[in-house]
Amino acid sequence: MSIKPPEEQLQPLQGKEQFAFDCGPDLSCFTECCRALDLVLTPYDVLRLRRNLGISSDEFLERYAVVEASEDEAFPLVFLAMVDDGRASCPFVAASGCTVYQDRPAACRAYPLGRGLRLTGCGGRKIQELFVLVREPHCRGFELDRKKDAASWMDGQGLTAYNRVSDALLPLLRHPRILQGWRPTPAQKAQYLEALYQLEQLQAQLLAGEAARLVAADPQGRSATELATLDEMELLLVAIDWLRNEFKL
Repeated sequence: MSIKPPEEQLQPLQGKEQFAFDCGPDLSCFTECCRALDLVLTPYDVLRLRRNLGISSDEFLERYAVVEASEDEAFPLVFLAMVDDGRASCPFVAASGCTVYQDRPAACRAYPLGRGLRLTGCGGRKIQELFVLVREPHCRGFELDRKKDAASWMDGQGLTAYNRVSDALLPLLRHPRILQGWRPTPAQKAQYLEALYQLEQLQAQLLAGEAARLVAADPQGRSATELATLDEMELLLVAIDWLRNEFKL
């Protein structure tokens, strides 16, 4: 669940290769994977969590997130803020399990799998999935002989929408210009966070006529009102494409 688990804990999975794993409250390690985390939240993670909690994006970022710059990443990373309880526990974990389970982040859904992405093909237009099995020493789930492969596990964890957003983000975050050293200005970093992690502000700007460039860049020619009233996930996908256009990526 951390950004870079030790290499000895990572087992690449090939094709339909199966692994034995399951999880539940009957295991002695139940919720141990919810502690000592460096959990990066995607824009869609934040959207789902703040909806679940009934709060605004701004309140979520203030109460439950830490925004940090990384030398390895062009854009800021949004981490889930852990509880200072000596174990760096997730703020949403209880003895009974995850209190936001229906809207838990993608990394939590995928565990114990890690899903990596890379651009391939002519012009880097195809996305290739890469899976690794994360074998943390505390996890007893691997002792249960309930076999599955990466595709069936991911399908069963409700990751379709999460993966759709991650796939859309990849050409922005891993654009060749970025890999060659391009870095956004402070204003562009703020624009990235506002457009993707604070959708209500983007909706308000659209309704107030303050997002003319986004409207002008919409390939479907929709009005500001039409864009502002899109389902939030669809607006998030529009915002990702708009940022690529804005940053010329």
